[in-house]
Amino acid sequence: MMTGTNLSIRSSPAQERGGRGIQRPPDVHVGTWGDGRLEVLIQQLWPTGYSRPVLTRPRGCTSAAPRVSVVVPCYNYGRYLEACVDSVLGQPGVDVDVLIIDDASPDGSGLMAESVAAQRPRVRVLHNPVNRGHIATYNIGFSHVDGDYVLLLSADDMLTPGALSRAVRLMEEFPSVGFVYGWSLDVIDDVLPVARTKTLTWSVWDGKDWLEDNCRRATNVIRSSDAVFRRSLLDRVGGYREDLPHSGDHEWWLRAAQVADVGRLGGVDQLYYRLHGSNMSRTQYASALANLHETRKAFDAALSADVGSDEENLERLRQIAYRALARKALWLAVWEYMSSPDGVDNSPAYREFALSVFPGVAETRWWRALTRREAVGRDRARKMLAFRARERVRDLEGRFAWHRNRIVGV
Repeated sequence: MMTGTNLSIRSSPAQERGGRGIQRPPDVHVGTWGDGRLEVLIQQLWPTGYSRPVLTRPRGCTSAAPRVSVVVPCYNYGRYLEACVDSVLGQPGVDVDVLIIDDASPDGSGLMAESVAAQRPRVRVLHNPVNRGHIATYNIGFSHVDGDYVLLLSADDMLTPGALSRAVRLMEEFPSVGFVYGWSLDVIDDVLPVARTKTLTWSVWDGKDWLEDNCRRATNVIRSSDAVFRRSLLDRVGGYREDLPHSGDHEWWLRAAQVADVGRLGGVDQLYYRLHGSNMSRTQYASALANLHETRKAFDAALSADVGSDEENLERLRQIAYRALARKALWLAVWEYMSSPDGVDNSPAYREFALSVFPGVAETRWWRALTRREAVGRDRARKMLAFRARERVRDLEGRFAWHRNRIVGV
């Protein structure tokens, strides 16, 4: 595989990068925000206990057009291929090529892929002779591209205008950043919402800080496959794990952050994410309880990965993630107990999961919140003003967290 030249793999925690360990260009201006005032305001509301990234203004385009390879796995999504590929080929400021991999689609998607490629010189097609599944297909694609930067893009999604150059510009300016992500817009019924295309801020985390923050949240903050990463990082940490069909992307980000810094584009939309009935996240993995189990698998795998991290620190991070997962499980148990239809009660299963990952959760206020509601009974608990008020506060907290994530990526 080709090894890129831009990624500076961390070799020592003491490496000097702007005082926090991040390699900062010598003339990046910090503190003059222009249109990014809202991002800065929310930055001041950073959650207690989480790291603060270096926040800078975006800089101008690079002099050369970096090479970006886009892997487009396709299974029965041939009807979306033309729009997907054209959204990639129309990206300005980068030298882009596209590899479509048809995973033995029975609906004729392979023929559609060939038709799309025949009319576009920068597009190639590979055909799996038998269905290999999505993770194996991703890795096959990674092994057949050689751009300096790589993006994995589902055949039913599309890039927003300028998405690739926005991501690459940040990595060109910050050599230690291994991958860059942004925000995705949901697409329903083929209606494209208006995308924000002006980057207001760049956020750059020391990778190990980002990793620990992710453990504290116990969630994947990268909503969809909009992250662009360096080819050299892929060579360093390897591809996706086939034993993690649901959380393979989350595990990869966690693994990659152990050896590279992380960038985030603020105030801009990078991807159109199509919502429909056949999305994997909305079918076999739709259950919140199943998602908890899959997220645990991602943390277990990433925090056991042999990528040069300190074993003692990885165990510490694993325990942080377990506590966060237990807390999330109990929050879901309370929510379902208070709001699900009569006769539906998965709270015992959530409680069992919480105890399995962190036995000490039985001594927390989250546990007490569930047991207090169970003690008075569901019907009465749903009518009690104190409980209803608390559920409203939690709902508002969740809404604020969603908007904060949309703006600053946490």
